Amino acid sequence: MKQFKTLVALVLALVMVLSVASVALAVNDSITINNAKPGETYNLYKLFDLIVDDRTTPTSYSYKVNSDWTAFFTGSGAGAQYVTINNDGYVTEIKDAQGNVATDAKDLATAAAAWTGKPTTPTSTITVAAGDNTAPFTGLADGYYLVTSTVGSFAMTETTPDASAVTINEKNFDDTIEKTVKEDSTGNYGKENDAQVGDTVEFKSVATIQARSINVKIHDTMTDGLTFNSGSIAIFTDSALTTALNTQYYTIQATPDTGDTFTIAIDDSFAASATAAQTLYVTYTAELNQAAVVKDANGVAIVDAQNKTKVTWGNGSSSQEDHTDTTTHKFSVWKHTSASNDNLPGAVFQVLKGTTVLNLVKLDDNNYRVVDDTETGTASSHANNGELNTIAANAIVSDFVTVASGDIVIWGVDADNDYHLHEVQAPKGYNLLTTDTDVTVDAGDATRISVINNSGTELPSTGGIGTTIFYVIGAVLVLGAAAIIIARRKAEQ
Repeated sequence: MKQFKTLVALVLALVMVLSVASVALAVNDSITINNAKPGETYNLYKLFDLIVDDRTTPTSYSYKVNSDWTAFFTGSGAGAQYVTINNDGYVTEIKDAQGNVATDAKDLATAAAAWTGKPTTPTSTITVAAGDNTAPFTGLADGYYLVTSTVGSFAMTETTPDASAVTINEKNFDDTIEKTVKEDSTGNYGKENDAQVGDTVEFKSVATIQARSINVKIHDTMTDGLTFNSGSIAIFTDSALTTALNTQYYTIQATPDTGDTFTIAIDDSFAASATAAQTLYVTYTAELNQAAVVKDANGVAIVDAQNKTKVTWGNGSSSQEDHTDTTTHKFSVWKHTSASNDNLPGAVFQVLKGTTVLNLVKLDDNNYRVVDDTETGTASSHANNGELNTIAANAIVSDFVTVASGDIVIWGVDADNDYHLHEVQAPKGYNLLTTDTDVTVDAGDATRISVINNSGTELPSTGGIGTTIFYVIGAVLVLGAAAIIIARRKAEQ
């Protein structure tokens, strides 16, 4: 009987041991991440081992630091300030950054996610498939877990079991970016502007970077009509553009990412310790170039230049692309006489903006475009001491000459009111204009300037009038002499 009692006691003890072990090592817990981002990877780390009094309705919890995280939670480890550990190695409380007992473990999660010594292999890993939005971790042992993701801004801790299943609703906000361009006539930034070919155009992008975002990049792409001014990039942390971002927090890549005009990589340290979203203001310039006006078999046309941007972060998450439009304009010149609506060929004009003579590219006899900075060389003139120089298409010229058929169209000008036409040579037989013709270019590309030349009046012949006078005077003298002779003869009689 005594041996039987001993055996029963051993069996009961074994049952109790197995029961405790089953509570401590249960592997049917789960943590599910809702609103997970497709393409991102979610990692699960077990910070503390856990034993509970009842897995179905737990009321008592006993935590011990997971050996993989001992260095983080003890001594000078970054996590030591967030926990209290008793002499037996049990975690008795979690504190916030001020040392108070925490109502949530946000500070601890942030510090643990940033710890460079964390295990290279997470407890569990899930990469969310395209079109999916959940990350379910199943078959977990009871414990206190850290969840991180390649988005960077997501870090949470949760205890299992909690009715054996835990659901986390991810509260990540996306990084975003907005692009604007400066309209030189107003000084205001907006979604579009107009400019003259060769003008410098100013851009600004405003990027919102969420706390703890990682792998952040700002991508910028310009279409052919814009030439990026290398070295013009500046990044600020305030809307007044007075406080520059420390260069330790970003790199302008020497080789932009595929498809980019330039790429700015934001260092992970910029958002690592942030507790809220941060805003960056990126400014830079480009030149509106000759590709803003094209000539092909269909004629001459204006092509709007676009500047596009987006921000990426994490393992491939991307913002919506934003863009601006920069356009240029044209005006036409109708040269005729006051007596006729027919075109008057052979008049040579310069185009001025303010007091500056604009060099042009002669696209053909009827079409000219303002040059950009890459088009250099001596400009030729059509005027030649009353005669006309013949100049081939695609040459750089300082003026244009009117033709017998069709208007002259000047392409690549701003919508502005300070353009002028200055006649440098009039057609043969016509008077040279003594005042310039003002031009106000409208944004509708419908501006047509009427310029009138008058021919001079034929001056009378000086020689013909003189001879007639002499004839009259001579006749009078002859008649007078005859009268005197007759009068004298009568007197002598």
